[in-house]
Amino acid sequence: MNRRYLYQLSTLLIAFISFSGCSTRFEEGNGYDDPFIWGGSSGSYIDYSSQLKRKFPDVYPRKVLRKNDMELVEVFYDEVKGWKDDDKRGSLEAYVRGCARKSKLNLEHICREAESVLNSRPEKHEVTSFFEQFFTPYIIYDRKKEADNGLVTGYYVPMLKGSRTKTSRYKYPIYGKPRDFKLPYYTHREIDRRKLNAPVICWVDDRVDRFFLHIQGSGTVKLRDGTVIGIGYTAQNGYKYTSIGSYMVRNFGLDKNRLSAQYIKEWLRKNPRKADEVLHSNKSFVFFIEQGKDRAIGAMNTNLVAESTIAVDTNHIPLGSPIFIRTTHPRDGKELNHLFMAQDKGGAIKGIIRADLFFGFGDGAGKKAGNMKNRGEFYILLPHDQNI
Repeated sequence: MNRRYLYQLSTLLIAFISFSGCSTRFEEGNGYDDPFIWGGSSGSYIDYSSQLKRKFPDVYPRKVLRKNDMELVEVFYDEVKGWKDDDKRGSLEAYVRGCARKSKLNLEHICREAESVLNSRPEKHEVTSFFEQFFTPYIIYDRKKEADNGLVTGYYVPMLKGSRTKTSRYKYPIYGKPRDFKLPYYTHREIDRRKLNAPVICWVDDRVDRFFLHIQGSGTVKLRDGTVIGIGYTAQNGYKYTSIGSYMVRNFGLDKNRLSAQYIKEWLRKNPRKADEVLHSNKSFVFFIEQGKDRAIGAMNTNLVAESTIAVDTNHIPLGSPIFIRTTHPRDGKELNHLFMAQDKGGAIKGIIRADLFFGFGDGAGKKAGNMKNRGEFYILLPHDQNI
């Protein structure tokens, strides 16, 4: 049989299954070059019907989008648990901020209406109605992992202690972009062991805090005179981020079930002679710019909204995408069902169903972020009749 015949046959089978009231199979591909397919197709397949039927008992043939290993299956808003109860006013604010960056997801007429709704000081249900009017929801599947859920973690803007001048205490530099910058640049180890041709924004007193600042991508520094400055990501040295937690588990026997940002920090401070080895195992290094102290600038160059914006893997999820996530709160385990805007990215954020929730500024946000490590379901909202 040729592929065209198989495609026609599978379409007939889907029609028959729909008529008989059974769930459908969402299959691999039809051999065409288009990375997206709409509806059923032929070839090898991964059977998601059991997963869909568990969530949506009345499942029937639905619109399906595919991009490489990511598959999106259309759902209805009343099927998405937690959607109606979610307060999306922070999500709308983040969406409007994201409209400043042009993309095929930021359609002009939707952005105009979003700004109008935001300026009207809307009630919770009015914001929900706005998103329902302009967007179609799709549940996200990872075909490679055969998974309908993924990892949700958290990040925040930390506060470091610093100085404009180097002293015996303040000796770890926060670098601006080097004047001789090119990719790949020097590794983390090489940067720490040479005099860099780069401006120094300030010097901080704790290299472990500086390392986690690189992971967060932005932060604030309280200088010796009491002034607080903000710093944000501007460039990275070209080396892939690798987990120091995994390195510590492999080489020092740490319990992976206890790993958290706070646990790693405490271990490094108790074992200073091993800090170089651990920190330099990650070759990645980040350069910064000085910015306002109340700003957390994401990859879209917009100021992030605490608890309504996320970092994603942009190899799969486009920046600017509204993503409704069903997960649980850190600490108490209660349901956390909320619409986030994908407006940031990070070297440690890899995978189709993967997000880092931005919790805001300071120690309180840091505690929430440090405890956030849960599974979650992802629903992407696309403008009606549009693909990624």
